[in-house]
Amino acid sequence: MNKVDHSDTLYKVIRERATSLNRKHQQEEGTSIRIHDIAQELHCTDELVLESLEFAA
Repeated sequence: MNKVDHSDTLYKVIRERATSLNRKHQQEEGTSIRIHDIAQELHCTDELVLESLEFAA
């Protein structure tokens, strides 16, 4: 499977939204949100969320 080229901006937006969703979920549920749930909320694939998070590392 080949990585799809996405702009840095797209990765940044997904990372910021994922961080925000995770913070909210932790406050409400006391646990981290699942990658799949982030992807569903952002209407993208699990792989795109993971790529965005890896890009930040």
